[in-house]
Amino acid sequence: MTQPNRPVTVRVMEKDYRIVCPPEEQGMLLRTAEYLNDEMAEIRKTSKVLSTERIAVLAALNITRQLLEGRELSLPEGMADEELEARIDTLLEALERD
Repeated sequence: MTQPNRPVTVRVMEKDYRIVCPPEEQGMLLRTAEYLNDEMAEIRKTSKVLSTERIAVLAALNITRQLLEGRELSLPEGMADEELEARIDTLLEALERD
């Protein structure tokens, strides 16, 4: 029997976000939020004063580039592209519910 989805609080750019996700996705969500926070913090350090929204867009572009180039980001061992897509879809749906 699967456990019900539960809210998880992640912190990005000194702001808390509650995201509902399945218990088996919580670890990945926390690591993802940490990675995003690190990317955004680096942009904030190396750029002139930018809005949080602009920093988020730049971080999204950087992470997407890394993913497309196959640098720095790799699938966990044994994970198929379809499984990664399903996890991303689950997290996006959780964000939309909040």
